[in-house]
Amino acid sequence: MERYLIPSVNHACQIFRLLANSENGMTMHDLEVALDLPRTTLFRLLRTLCNEQMLEKRGKRYYCGTDLMKLGLHIINSDRMHQLAIPHIQRLALKSGHTAHLAVPNNGSILIVEVVDSPNPLMVSKRPGVQAQLHCSAGGKVFLAFLYYDNLELLLQEHPMEKHTEYTITDIDDLREELKRVEALGYAVDEREYNKDVRCLAVPVRDNRGVVVASVGVTAPAVTFPKSQIPVVAEFAKEAARGIYRDTYQLKESRLKA
Repeated sequence: MERYLIPSVNHACQIFRLLANSENGMTMHDLEVALDLPRTTLFRLLRTLCNEQMLEKRGKRYYCGTDLMKLGLHIINSDRMHQLAIPHIQRLALKSGHTAHLAVPNNGSILIVEVVDSPNPLMVSKRPGVQAQLHCSAGGKVFLAFLYYDNLELLLQEHPMEKHTEYTITDIDDLREELKRVEALGYAVDEREYNKDVRCLAVPVRDNRGVVVASVGVTAPAVTFPKSQIPVVAEFAKEAARGIYRDTYQLKESRLKA
């Protein structure tokens, strides 16, 4: 199958992934080192992608371009579940008082696809398109517990557990214990594991086969989202997940039967 791959397209996809995960962009030298490509080959690729507005050059640094962002947003906005989930995410933000979000699994990480900011002035704000690692994010733990548990060891070999704070779980046995708790409780908590000042909670969203296809949850400063709030906020999040399931799958089936 490898012989049918087009190297330049493969390299362009690698560039997109690198820049999508780099808030401050990357220089040509950074990309050259990361991709191990000849400078002339990389130069032609970058010039072509900039010409197509898939990339943007600011000074010496490259960033994702406007047309690439438009494509991503178009894909997100064309997703039926994402559109029907928005009112439920809005209600979750209002009820909990925290920033609410919808996330989906994405190539060994989670991808935030919708965000509704907290009504409170002291908040943590995420943007659609942000990715996070699985082992240290609430949404990621949901996917590890309900979607990837049987392949946990293989997945972590491909995506090692990086330590972000003193609370980050980096031992696979500790992670297994954590995922058992997630399964038993029906929700996951990022206990200041990605950012020492932030606490997150997420619950699974299932399709009509019972397969977990997304997570919905909240993110907030730990000072405004104390541990004592977790059970109540978890119920709010589960209510949102049930609403998303009902509107996306149950109502669709009802219309088909009618």
